[in-house]
Amino acid sequence: MLEHDRINTLGPAVTAETTDFLVFLGSALVFPNPILRLAEQEAGRAQAVRVSSVIDLFLLARNRSAAIKKVFIDDLLLADTLNSFDELCRNLKGADWILAYRDKNVARHLLAERTRSPHLAQILLLPMSLPICPWASMLRLVLAGQFIAPGDLIGPIPDEQTQPERHDPAPSARRAPEINAETLTKPALTRREKEVLALVSQGGRNKSIAHQMSLSEHTVKLHLHNAITKIGVRNRTEAANWYLSRQIGGGHEI
Repeated sequence: MLEHDRINTLGPAVTAETTDFLVFLGSALVFPNPILRLAEQEAGRAQAVRVSSVIDLFLLARNRSAAIKKVFIDDLLLADTLNSFDELCRNLKGADWILAYRDKNVARHLLAERTRSPHLAQILLLPMSLPICPWASMLRLVLAGQFIAPGDLIGPIPDEQTQPERHDPAPSARRAPEINAETLTKPALTRREKEVLALVSQGGRNKSIAHQMSLSEHTVKLHLHNAITKIGVRNRTEAANWYLSRQIGGGHEI
């Protein structure tokens, strides 16, 4: 659904004269209203809106009164976006695409795929984990159409992210995994981080989890903090919900 402080439905937002739009594809947790307002201020004469799914993006694209100039994609929705990317590009001619990422692993894979898939080269990068001042500077560059790759994305992908469960005897033959729904929606969690998330999703507290895993409570807190950072949630409750939603029975193996 299309969302903003002053927008509730698709209709009222786009019925008058043509409006330039900055579209944020993701939830209000990822793109809160202050982010939308800041983007409007930096972009000048454009209106920022938020849509929660690729389907809603298609609906907005079909409205001829909506001139969509930029589309900011939450990294958790990148796989869905790429599944329809060619059709989206046909419907949104002239729009710039920006991956607004929290999971660096997703950005690294996209960066690697740009060299093999020319149509992905038009997707710019915007890290969402920066303090507000440097983030605003990055936003200005992206709004100007500049491709910026932060230094922490440059270089080979660490072994733990590309192949966490096995040793690769031939590093020279290693290549980044191709972008697909699995690699884009599965953050590079370590075995311990997965175990901690599993116990948190069962209602376990840090002290009891530490006892079950024969770890210190401080170590459990560290694993949980790292997992929360990687999956892009705010607290243990959201982390538990994220884990439960991706269980094998729900169609997503972690």
